[in-house]
Amino acid sequence: MYVQILDVLQKKFIKINQKKIIQISKLIGSDVILGINPKSAILSSNGIVKKFSKTSRFNILLIRPNFGCSTKNIYSGVKNFSKPILNNPRKNMMNLKSLLKYKNDLEKIAFTKYPKLKILKSFLVNLENPLLVRMTGSGSVLVAYFQKKQDCELAKVQFKRKFKNYWCNTSNTI
Repeated sequence: MYVQILDVLQKKFIKINQKKIIQISKLIGSDVILGINPKSAILSSNGIVKKFSKTSRFNILLIRPNFGCSTKNIYSGVKNFSKPILNNPRKNMMNLKSLLKYKNDLEKIAFTKYPKLKILKSFLVNLENPLLVRMTGSGSVLVAYFQKKQDCELAKVQFKRKFKNYWCNTSNTI
C-alpha cells in the first residue's frame, strides 16, 4: 500500500528521481529503502541492498504484545555479536535450511529484560507446524513462519484465544 501511494505521489504531484528517493529514505532511517521497493532483499551494514529474485515463500504470523522494547535498553546488554553473515549475501541464504541457522543475538537479552516475550515465543514454537519463530530486531514483534496458509490461520486463532489483548495478523513473504 505504501509503495502504491508513493507511486501515485511521484506520478501526479512530485517529480522526483530514484536517487533523490534514496537520499530522503536514508535521512529517515537506514532500512526505509527496503520498504520503498518491496522485494526480497538484504540491507548490508555498509548500506548496500542485495535483491533476490527467487526466494522461499512463507505464510507468517506477526505478534506484537501490548508493550514495546526499548532499543537502547536491549543494546545496553550486548556483550558481543555473532559474526555478521548477511553482509555477504548469497543466492541460497534465503531458503529454509539457511534461515533455520540464523539467530537474533538480541533475543536472549530481550527475553531477560521482558520475560513475557519468552513466554510468547514458547507458545508460538509449540503451535502446530511452525517452521521457525524469531523476534524482529530488538523486539518486541515476534514472527512465526509457516509453510501452509491454513496452519498460519489456525495459529492466529489459537494465539488470539490465549492472548486477547495482543495484536496479531497474518501475511506472507514476497
